[in-house]
Amino acid sequence: MKVFSSLPSAMDVLAGHKKWDRTFEAIRICTQLPAGPTYSVGDSLTWRIVKQEDSDKHFVARRRYQRVLYCLSGQVEYDICAQWESTQPYSDLSDTHTVVGEYSTHTLPPGNLLIVDITEGTRIRIGPDGCALLLHVTVEGHSFHNK
Repeated sequence: MKVFSSLPSAMDVLAGHKKWDRTFEAIRICTQLPAGPTYSVGDSLTWRIVKQEDSDKHFVARRRYQRVLYCLSGQVEYDICAQWESTQPYSDLSDTHTVVGEYSTHTLPPGNLLIVDITEGTRIRIGPDGCALLLHVTVEGHSFHNK
């Protein structure tokens, strides 16, 4: 897990890699697009605006995509567990499996960026006034091979 206190601080560390530059571009334009649909750059990056009704009910772990969460406004919390056990088989279609494990709870203030490693399970909880951008970014190298 990596947490950046601002988009510029994340860009200082990650900019220059095509997949992260496209991630930052998605964050910059997200409020210009209608909320609801999931947008994508091929199969390497997807993003959508999430609100309280999109909060996770269970912990989720992924294998091929990192979960990235950018807090746009309000209260956004996340639980993270580094050591977990699967409660359902991995789905290759959704790149997810539900997991359980000991976890810690954190708050993601507006303007902060969270990057979750594929070795970690997360549960995202968005408050009634919260709004965030949830992205899934490929773990393949530092660039998009198909772009």
